[in-house]
Amino acid sequence: MASGQKNPQASTEGSSAMENGVSGPAATSSSGEDVWDEQRIEESLKVLKEMHIQLRGLRTTIPRLIAPLITKHSSPEKVFREFSASATTANQEVQEFRRLMNSQQGIEVMENARKSRAENPNGIKPWRVTEHPDWLKRDTS
Repeated sequence: MASGQKNPQASTEGSSAMENGVSGPAATSSSGEDVWDEQRIEESLKVLKEMHIQLRGLRTTIPRLIAPLITKHSSPEKVFREFSASATTANQEVQEFRRLMNSQQGIEVMENARKSRAENPNGIKPWRVTEHPDWLKRDTS
């Protein structure tokens, strides 16, 4: 899918995941810490994937924003209309990413990643796109 195109399922998937929060209650151990079960980890991975896809899409925001300004148009009104539309789209994409990052689930996922990295910093390999060719495809299930 081109970076300028919106995936209609993406907004519903991302927003439903944000609105619903973590599916199911969090289990706690006897020491009072959160224990992440498989389902919660899977949900968190979906949130991280959505964050990554949206962040990757934001890389082209500025070029798409100024594209109407660098092309020839028949009238200044048309330039204004197209620039306004691209500015609105860019603003919506940034706001959608901010909502996902600042949602309760997004904060929990990032905090758990920080805590996990602090507890066990050894053996963390960098993520490579070549090892995951389908990373940009949103899950439909």
